[in-house]
Amino acid sequence: MRRSGTIAVINPDRAMVAIATEDDGFTIIELLSEWNIEVGDSIEWANGHGLGDETYENVTKGSSAKVYVQNHAVSESSLREQLLF
Repeated sequence: MRRSGTIAVINPDRAMVAIATEDDGFTIIELLSEWNIEVGDSIEWANGHGLGDETYENVTKGSSAKVYVQNHAVSESSLREQLLF
């Protein structure tokens, strides 16, 4: 099931990103390489709640990257811990 969201928070020191989804909180990904993303960018991915290595698309900038998906359905109160701040 294809899903989408908007980049909400980036921890550049740890290459961790929180993507706000409309249906269940935040998806947490780890960047495996340089990827030009910014807070507010629209992100889509094909494997709904898949974990591990996945390819995510930045619809706003027309690019994609392989990322490591850490978690789905993360609450706002757990973001700092999940992003390793």
